[in-house]
Amino acid sequence: MAGFWNYRVIECEGKGDEPTLYQIHEVEYNVNGRATNWSETGASPVGTSIEELRADAERLASAFEKPILKVVRLQRGYELVEVETGELAQAEPPAGL
Repeated sequence: MAGFWNYRVIECEGKGDEPTLYQIHEVEYNVNGRATNWSETGASPVGTSIEELRADAERLASAFEKPILKVVRLQRGYELVEVETGELAQAEPPAGL
């Protein structure tokens, strides 16, 4: 069974005097709602018409309705966690999945 994805804000702490940056990324989840992958670069709206562009921008804006995430390094690999709680990134699977 396939997973699902959504847009999320990911925080990237600056090094030294660099500021913290925030970007919207695509985050993929397994069928249980656990984050398993995320886009390397931030997302930007796109469309073949103004209406499609507006609809995509609205989907991107949905990222602000969810907790902010950050990437943490583990002994083996990386995980996405919620900034405020430190819990592993999760999302509710869409209805019918």
